[in-house]
Amino acid sequence: MKFLKFLSAAALALFAAGAAPANGAVKVVTSSQDLAWVVKTIGGNQVTVSYLGSSNQDPHHVEPRPSQVLEISHCDLAVRTGMDLDTWFDSLLRSSGNGKVMPGAKGYVDSSAGIHRLEIPSGKLDPSHGDIHIYGNPHFFSGPLSLPIVARNVTDGLKRVDPGHGSLYESNYAALVRRLQSEWKGWAAKMRPHRGAKVVLYHKVMPYFLTDFGLVEFGDVEPKPGLEPTPGHVAQLAAAMRANHVRVILIENWRPRRFADLLAQQSGGKVVVLPSGIGSEPGADDYFKLITVWVDRISSAL
Repeated sequence: MKFLKFLSAAALALFAAGAAPANGAVKVVTSSQDLAWVVKTIGGNQVTVSYLGSSNQDPHHVEPRPSQVLEISHCDLAVRTGMDLDTWFDSLLRSSGNGKVMPGAKGYVDSSAGIHRLEIPSGKLDPSHGDIHIYGNPHFFSGPLSLPIVARNVTDGLKRVDPGHGSLYESNYAALVRRLQSEWKGWAAKMRPHRGAKVVLYHKVMPYFLTDFGLVEFGDVEPKPGLEPTPGHVAQLAAAMRANHVRVILIENWRPRRFADLLAQQSGGKVVVLPSGIGSEPGADDYFKLITVWVDRISSAL
C-alpha cells in the first residue's frame, strides 16, 4: 500500500484531464471480472470496460497496484461488488483523485444495492469468528435471481453518466432479463429433483445459489470463513457427512484441493470443482454459461 503515498491527487487529476474515452465511449472500471461482463452486456459498444480482480483469484484480497489507480483516475464509472467484499477498492478510489466516481457521485455504482442479503451476522463479532462480513454474505452473484438487481444498478449508473444512450441501456437490460427468464426454466427443471439435498462448501461462497435452487449447506471445509482447514475439522466433518449421507463437496477452481480431497476420502464423498466466475475456465465465458456449468455438474453429482 506504500505506493499510494507517491501518487498525488494533483498528478492523477492532470492524467485524467488528458485522457478522453476512445470514440466517445463511457470508460468503466469494475472491481471484478463478473461485473465487467454485466457492464459490457448492458453497455454494448457504448462502453469500454476493464476489471481489477479476475475470476481466478480470491475477491477478498486483491493487491492494489499503481496502474489500477491510474485506470480509475480517468474512468467515467466505477462499479464495485459492495457489502465489504472488495474493501480494497476504497483505497484505489481515494487515491485516484477522480471525484466523478467517489461514493455518492453519479459515476459510482455499488452493485449490491437492493440485494436481499443472506447471513447477516448478529451478536458480538470478533476475529475468532473468521472473516465475517458485517453486512451479510457478499457472494450474491452466485444466485441467478440476483442478476436483475445487479444489472439494474449498472443500467442506472450508465444512464446517469451517459443519459443520451439511456434507451439503449434499457433495451439491453430488458434483453438480459428475458434471457435469464428463459435460461431459468431449464436450470430449475434440472435442479428440481434435488431440492432439499445437502452439500458441503469449501468457503461460504454459494448461499444465494443454494437458496435459489433449494439446496442446503451442510457444512464447510473451512472451520470458520477464511480460516485454514485442519485435519481435525476435516475428520469431524467427514463423520457428520457419513452419518447424514452427504456426498457432494463444492469447491472453486482456484482453491487448493488438499483438504477437499482429504474430506472426500474420509467421507466417501465427491469433490465437484466449479469455475469461480465468468472466464475462469473455458466454456464459462458469460454468466449464463457459468450457471449452466454449475447446474450441470452439481445435478450430476447429487
